[in-house]
Amino acid sequence: MSSEADINVKYKRKLDSLLGSKPLSDTSSTYQQFEETELHRNRPQNLYEKYCELAGRYLSFIKVGEKSQQEFWDKIIVSGLHVTPNSVLAATILTFILGFLVGIPFLIIGIKDFAFFLWCTGAFLAYIAYTYPDYQAQIIRIKVQQESLLAMLYMTIYLKVNPVLENAIYFASQHLNGPFGRDLKQMMWLMESGKASTVAEATEFFMPLWIKRNPDFVKAFLIMRQILSQPDEENQSRILNKALDTLLNETYEKMKHYSHDLQGPVMILQTFGMMLPLIGLIAFPMISVFMADSVNISYLFFTYIVILPALLFFFTSRLIAKRPGAFSHPDITHNPFVPPLGYYRFKIGKFDKLVPLLPIAIALAAVIMLPGIHHFVSNTIPAYNQGKSLSTTDSIQDNTPLAAEYTWQSMLIMVTIPLGLAVGVIFYCFFNSVQRIKLRAQIIEIEDDLSESLFQLGNQFTERIPVEDAVKNFVLEYDRLNLKKRSIYLFFASVLQKMQNLGMTFSGAIFNSRDGVLTRYPSILLKEIAWILVEGAKKGAAILYNVTTKISIYLGSVKKIKELLYDLLTETVTSINVQAKFLAPFLAAVVGSLTFVIVRSLWLMTQRLDEIIKTLSLGVVNSGDILGGLFNLTRVTPPTMFQAMVGVYL
Repeated sequence: MSSEADINVKYKRKLDSLLGSKPLSDTSSTYQQFEETELHRNRPQNLYEKYCELAGRYLSFIKVGEKSQQEFWDKIIVSGLHVTPNSVLAATILTFILGFLVGIPFLIIGIKDFAFFLWCTGAFLAYIAYTYPDYQAQIIRIKVQQESLLAMLYMTIYLKVNPVLENAIYFASQHLNGPFGRDLKQMMWLMESGKASTVAEATEFFMPLWIKRNPDFVKAFLIMRQILSQPDEENQSRILNKALDTLLNETYEKMKHYSHDLQGPVMILQTFGMMLPLIGLIAFPMISVFMADSVNISYLFFTYIVILPALLFFFTSRLIAKRPGAFSHPDITHNPFVPPLGYYRFKIGKFDKLVPLLPIAIALAAVIMLPGIHHFVSNTIPAYNQGKSLSTTDSIQDNTPLAAEYTWQSMLIMVTIPLGLAVGVIFYCFFNSVQRIKLRAQIIEIEDDLSESLFQLGNQFTERIPVEDAVKNFVLEYDRLNLKKRSIYLFFASVLQKMQNLGMTFSGAIFNSRDGVLTRYPSILLKEIAWILVEGAKKGAAILYNVTTKISIYLGSVKKIKELLYDLLTETVTSINVQAKFLAPFLAAVVGSLTFVIVRSLWLMTQRLDEIIKTLSLGVVNSGDILGGLFNLTRVTPPTMFQAMVGVYL
């Protein structure tokens, strides 16, 4: 491993001489980073790996069955985690045991419900510990799928000019920093260190891993490797095109399957995230009135406000994490043209100030919520405690805190709690995103137009013109068609302006760390396509035409998949939008009002019964003696408290 820096310098000089660029004289940060990573790759890195190592040390007697060993190892190898099947199982059991032990003290002191909650939490965390290797393996497969496609494009570019597969692999490894790029760097080290004498021998070390991660690339790579036995340039070109087309077609099919498979999880998300909670809200008034003694309403609200959102967040985050790279969204977090997260750029003339949003949102919410919070603390909580202290046969007397909770004035005051919370959240989210939405929309529009734009650029390369002239002609064509408002025009116009006014090269106009166009449009897809164009331009117009045509076809396929995804999910997404924007607020308002109407009607009825009893002298103390077996108003959750909790959930 100690000679990897020297290895890199040697290959970099060889590659630079082939590409016609200036060689690096000292070291390469890419291989230095790779060397440092390799030195530590067998050590536990993240919290999960360290936890598994700890659990395996203390529960070393736990062993995975022979039938499950191979399945476990397949997932672990693909995921790249530094764990063993036994340590994963030990971590699962240890997590469950810790959750059980933490809950025992609460069981002893009589808090059975919280102890049960801790046991369930421990079981859930144990499930996460057990399934994490499988989840991580799926993420790695998706990353490798996207990265292997880019690797095939880079190798095709190189092999079109110089059919030396070893150098083509190195060329691809310089532009890939993910798990597949690391594999390619390891291949280079194996060949230089003498552990593998040929490319075919080096790939044998990785074939089992690649078959597990992305078998489609293996098929395409085996086709590409046939170029070594073909001296004829025409046959070499045919083989390269066949290899690239094979991988493109397989990638298209995988994305199509992902789109179809997404329907089920989205339906589950809709059911548990919207439909079941709304059904529960409808049942809340009846539960709070007629089952007040047998059902603790606070548990229901804890489930709705804490547990259900946490489970939905877990499920949604895992669903989003497993999307193919073609469906990635632009990351503008570090874009210099937008304010940092949590800030709003307030600019008037020369005055430019970053305004923190969180303190303002909290202050705004607190001011609006203040009347409701004051009423909740000074009246609602004492009223709730008063109701708990009364017997089932007692009735609610006038001029008491509990009676005050059944008035419209109290209901209106308590509206300020969910209203203030909503205003604070809306204020923060709106001003935190309003300056990002425009830029994000521009990037998405550029990505959508890339397929047609690359096709237009590619057609110009048939005339053997340099890429700079092709960009100029592209911009002039959009000028003539009056398409100056298109984001793809603004992108290439900025590139052309930097080349003409600042004297930059095509590569510098795009990738310059200070003035490059990508500093404004930080799209992963756009960056990779631009890299391929830059490297293809070094090879000549003919190679660039072939590459842009292939990329255009691939992006067209990606666009078809996106449209298919939208078509498949349109009905579900529309249903969720209707439920979230109209049905849920409407039902919450109806539920809050209905609870108030029901409870107030029953309370007024008991008041009238008390008057009738006193007038007729029926021999009973009050109406509670008659209605106590049907419902108990003293145990009912005050409608003001119910309203506040429903509002917070919504």
